[in-house]
Amino acid sequence: MSTTPESAADRAYRFAKWAILSGVYPAGAAITEAGLAREIGVSRTPVRAALLRLEVEELVTSTRQGAVVNTFSMHDVEDVLEARVLVENHTALKSFANRAELLPLVEAAHAATIRKRREHDTAGFTAADREFHELIVDAADNRVLSSIYRTLRERQTLFTSVIMRGREDRMQEAIDEHERILQTLRGDDQAAFSRAVNDHLQWSIALARASVEVPENTA
Repeated sequence: MSTTPESAADRAYRFAKWAILSGVYPAGAAITEAGLAREIGVSRTPVRAALLRLEVEELVTSTRQGAVVNTFSMHDVEDVLEARVLVENHTALKSFANRAELLPLVEAAHAATIRKRREHDTAGFTAADREFHELIVDAADNRVLSSIYRTLRERQTLFTSVIMRGREDRMQEAIDEHERILQTLRGDDQAAFSRAVNDHLQWSIALARASVEVPENTA
């Protein structure tokens, strides 16, 4: 079975998105068309198309020379986390019924977070953390909610990498929180699992509120 070769625009999009979500291009960083084109080895036209796609996803804002990775305010953080609470609490009720298939998958993601913390790999840790939660949401078997959730987590990654970078204590706290979720997933108490998921979400919200610096309003 043949596959369609990846276009230059798709390649530029995939690389730029990876660089943004992994913190290579942090919030506020300028991405020039010429620089990105040079780095990937393509012309500026596919890079321009890739940056437009990322702007639609609200990861960047276009400029005359390229784009700037979007920054975030506490209001942005609150909006994303509030929506995440709604999706995860809803899907937890359905995902628990599929825990036999779900458990080995989230255990593998959990092991990856532990390994990435030991390797001092913030980007890798953030990716494994996302996978842990996406697996639980996906187990509810609702493709629309899964798609919405991935968009939320991409936006959250813009500030999660800032919160976690260089903070192995916070990484360990997240690992401990995940272990509590896993313990309930190994049992037969659906209510306990739902509580563990919600407790972890409330921990995430409190951490974000304590960590994100909101610029003073000088207007």
